[in-house]
Amino acid sequence: MRSRKRVGPWAAGLALCAATVAVALPQVAGAAARRAAPRTTSAAAHVTVWLPYWAMTSALGSTLTNAATIGTASPYWYTIKGTSKVELAEDPSGAGGVSPAAVSQLTGSGVQVVPMVTEDDGMAAFAKLVASSTQRAAMVKALVGIASHTGYSGLDLDFETLSYNPKHNRALADQVAAGYPQLVAQVCGALDAINRSCEVTVMPRTTPAHVWQHGDIATWVYDYGALARAADRIQIMAYDDHSPGGASGPIAPLPWVRSVIAYARSVSPPASDELGVPAYGYDWYTPTSATAVLANQAAGLARKVHARIRWNATQGENTFTYKVHGTRHTVWYEGSQSDVQRARLASAAGFAGIAIWAGGYAAPNLWQQLQSIGD
Repeated sequence: MRSRKRVGPWAAGLALCAATVAVALPQVAGAAARRAAPRTTSAAAHVTVWLPYWAMTSALGSTLTNAATIGTASPYWYTIKGTSKVELAEDPSGAGGVSPAAVSQLTGSGVQVVPMVTEDDGMAAFAKLVASSTQRAAMVKALVGIASHTGYSGLDLDFETLSYNPKHNRALADQVAAGYPQLVAQVCGALDAINRSCEVTVMPRTTPAHVWQHGDIATWVYDYGALARAADRIQIMAYDDHSPGGASGPIAPLPWVRSVIAYARSVSPPASDELGVPAYGYDWYTPTSATAVLANQAAGLARKVHARIRWNATQGENTFTYKVHGTRHTVWYEGSQSDVQRARLASAAGFAGIAIWAGGYAAPNLWQQLQSIGD
């Protein structure tokens, strides 16, 4: 989902989001009982915000401005290579990298800092890792080293390439599905020992079936129940149901989101879960091609192209259409109304809260509206 190098729908979509920032428009249960609950905000549900390194200035600024509503900030700062080599997330400018000053600002505002850690080696390498006690121990040691930094409250394990296999190698996927919860249990136990929380970000699932989502993604490698027993919180990326490379449509259609919630509740304690919600969408210009549109940019785009934004109640998203040089564009995106609607669904389902991708992307009025959740 996060890395520009990754393949698959979640990766493609958020790489586009990264590009959109730089150009003008357009052309708990389980382990949670071991530690204190997350900071209580004035909002009724816990809110996590992911902070992408490529938009760190705006993401950090938005998070600090709305700190009263936000419980946790997860900056995208680290990547694990192999089993133990820790690399900083790619940021040629250096402006979005690890920042003790940012940590100090966030913690000083009452926001917990739980950095995101990704991996980029793929399913085959990960299958070997989970099969080796030596390699697992090396990764645990590396992750504990990251989490030990001053000001960090824990880690968010956002491991995604482990689910991607264009050759549809079922045996590898099953090996990862069996071994990943065991690795998470080791990591979370080690983090607990140094009083750090352990969070896991997972792909969305709607079924126990072993199907290849979006063609190449084995979402069943994420065993929600087993992961919930090991971790403090599971963050479910309930978006990119439609994304570039696949069929056009809403990014997180409401009926599909309800199915994601229902499946999660059927296999794990809902208090272990946060529902991932997007503050962005896509501008579709062919049946399978699109560019990203951030929620705080969509209204400006509509004004520029003289389009009327409409609310689609069935899908729970905003949409509008326009033409440029004879090409018809259809935009679907999630603004504050969509995100609040999904936050209410999460609250009604007993989830711990929501996780927003990403800081600096949301419409400004989202934060005040989130205060009403639970009313």
